[in-house]
Amino acid sequence: MPFETIKIIDPYVEKGWTPEIKLTVVAPDEVKTVETSISVSFPDGYKEYVTTLGFGEYCNFIRINMPSVILSDYKEYQNFLDEYWFWEMGEDLLPKEKAIESIKLGDTVDGDVIIFHPSNSNEIYVLPRHDDMLYKIGGNLYEAIDWLCVERKSETGFVGETHEKRYFVPDNPFAYTHGVLRPNNI
Repeated sequence: MPFETIKIIDPYVEKGWTPEIKLTVVAPDEVKTVETSISVSFPDGYKEYVTTLGFGEYCNFIRINMPSVILSDYKEYQNFLDEYWFWEMGEDLLPKEKAIESIKLGDTVDGDVIIFHPSNSNEIYVLPRHDDMLYKIGGNLYEAIDWLCVERKSETGFVGETHEKRYFVPDNPFAYTHGVLRPNNI
């Protein structure tokens, strides 16, 4: 499903607490700059997502990292995977050696992590928080998001969350105040 057709909602605007929906998107050049900086090609759909929807949560569940976050955090996450790897049951899909070279594309509010390996950006995986198995979830970001928007249970755990209606909630700084209006200079 193209991201241009996704309904954008902001509960703070709907309640009249903030005047308008504001998207925090990036320019296509920023995506290209990060790809060049870390020698990767992002999966199909990524550029469209960050330039159309931007920073926020898809169905209040999936968070896709902006290019600047990927650039600043990818090495740290690779080190984290090397130290805390526990998805041995899925190593026939993605061995640890390749996983620790992967790029973290985003995550879910449940702690599931979405990754891809730089050698093949058309294979996106999820490292579930509540499962010992990792899963290949798509050949592009559209498929990966659709896969994650269905709850899946297995013998070893679960991943995903069912969302019949699709929508995007942009980041709203008001959310960080827990509903309390604060002047900008405090």
